[in-house]
Amino acid sequence: MAGDYPSIDFEILEDGAIRRVIHVPSGMTIMTARVSRDPVAVSSACTIEAEGSGIYHPQEVAQAAMRHLRVWLMRRYGKGATRT
Repeated sequence: MAGDYPSIDFEILEDGAIRRVIHVPSGMTIMTARVSRDPVAVSSACTIEAEGSGIYHPQEVAQAAMRHLRVWLMRRYGKGATRT
């Protein structure tokens, strides 16, 4: 990755079966579905809902967002992660 994306740059929202990770500096929103069998699992499929603006590379931000989501979920639910 060309840049470092600290966790303070991301906000995470859960809304039923959908999780959204917002990259605050750019306004980019990444959406992923909740994996029903494990609240800590992070689906490998995600969608960039809003591209945002600035010098950020969407694919890099999406990858960083998914990593931050995994850490956030492990802290919130206090379990190990499962990848699907």
